[in-house]
Amino acid sequence: MTRLLPFRDTASRLGVVACLCLVTAPALAQGAAEAAAAATVSVQAVEPTGDGRAKVADCSGALIGPDLVLTSGHCLDGAAGPTRVAVFAYRGGRPVPQPLAVAAIARHPAHVIGWREKAGDPETRQREIAADLALLRLAAPVDGARPLPLGAGEGGAIAGTGAVSPGGRSGVMKRAALSAVRASTGAGARVVFATAAVTMCGGDSGGPAVGTGTGGEPVLWGVTAAVLKPKGGCGARIAVTPVDPASDGFRAMRAAVGRP
Repeated sequence: MTRLLPFRDTASRLGVVACLCLVTAPALAQGAAEAAAAATVSVQAVEPTGDGRAKVADCSGALIGPDLVLTSGHCLDGAAGPTRVAVFAYRGGRPVPQPLAVAAIARHPAHVIGWREKAGDPETRQREIAADLALLRLAAPVDGARPLPLGAGEGGAIAGTGAVSPGGRSGVMKRAALSAVRASTGAGARVVFATAAVTMCGGDSGGPAVGTGTGGEPVLWGVTAAVLKPKGGCGARIAVTPVDPASDGFRAMRAAVGRP
């Protein structure tokens, strides 16, 4: 979700009224939802427009280390550098007002800036979604951080800090079980499609998709990339970018933020 604000206000204009939206789910998805929410943060990227105002992109992200945040690449399309990005941690379902400084940012090397505003055939779009990732290194670790390990999986639950309905403000923590999960097939880039149990909106981009690892522990396997066929920017059917920590693209992002 992108909005215009007076430039002086962009550091802390997250929604002041927040709630924790919980969807009843089976025990497995419930555990994944709890872990997803505990690791979720809000990400704001600021792009000055030259008239004393700025475009602010509101997104979600997930802690994958005490000072590492994984999000969607398109969330940083307008950010010229780390000083134009702020991260907000959550406590008890509410955003902590003080933004966390960002020391370094890196987009996936194959990320296409502005892909969501361009027309594309299914194969091209699939490739763009698969590379829609970015990594942020914070200036300091988050106190009480509960980062998610990365692992293979599908389904489970997601979390995000986007609006709860069209026209609403971002900043609300939501978590929801996933159903009707389907991975793309064929030789193209892998993308996962799923249905969330709550309405997802633009500000939920970058939020974690969490499943269960081989040892029964919650693992992050993807991040929300887009709402499919949205109405007013919102909907329940989403596209998820799978995360492979062993891939060349992911390792390049880690190296770029100083975490090889």
